[in-house]
Amino acid sequence: MDGRLGASLTSNKAHDKALRQWILVALFAIAFAWVEAAVVVYLRHIYYNGSFSFPIVVNWKDGRLVGDPLMYIEYLREAATIIMLAAIGLAAGKKALQRFCLFIVAFGLWDIFYYIWLRVMTGWPDGLLTWDILFLLPLPWVGPVITPVAIALAMIVAGSLILYLEEKGHQIKWSWYDWCIEMTCGLIMVIAFCWDWKNIIRLPAEVPYSGIPNPFAWWLFLPSLVLSLAYFVMRLKKVLTYQVDRPKAEN
Repeated sequence: MDGRLGASLTSNKAHDKALRQWILVALFAIAFAWVEAAVVVYLRHIYYNGSFSFPIVVNWKDGRLVGDPLMYIEYLREAATIIMLAAIGLAAGKKALQRFCLFIVAFGLWDIFYYIWLRVMTGWPDGLLTWDILFLLPLPWVGPVITPVAIALAMIVAGSLILYLEEKGHQIKWSWYDWCIEMTCGLIMVIAFCWDWKNIIRLPAEVPYSGIPNPFAWWLFLPSLVLSLAYFVMRLKKVLTYQVDRPKAEN
């Protein structure tokens, strides 16, 4: 009995530690989202007179895009943002899958609270269908607010679910083809965001681009999002079913 009690207490401590770990990562992501939102507010005032509307300001000269020197700092800031979110996952996790899950949880919370804090600071976005510039690298990522929010929610749920199941003793292992399928779906969603890039940066052409976003490439985005979610659920269900049935088969 004492041994069982000791094992139970040890298990409870491990679960409590994992929960505290998740909460600390979440607090970092939420606080970091405020910093990100504040920076965007400053940039909008510097470049776009405080506006969040399209078209964005771009300058072309002799067929070349003339960039403000500060924009190169902005590119590196975006890259640094991803590095920081990845770093918190690496620092908090104990093994590779756990670190990755904490990273995507942090990324998802950061993305959602970025819009929440912008709403608090400026009253923008007006709604989930409001258009936004998501990233600038390697091309402008543009889409309705609901699209990054949907991806962020999926990341939070998927990452948290795997972390929870692993704490319960399940061995979650992903094969190389699992990663390939999920990453391919992610790449297609990125292509959907960048699909209208020529229009967004108003690439010189015989018929001038308006810079106003065209209808979003839902035909690319939705199938890839649904496939990624369906495959995740199917794969996770298969892993859990195998682990439940295996002891019976061995008996």
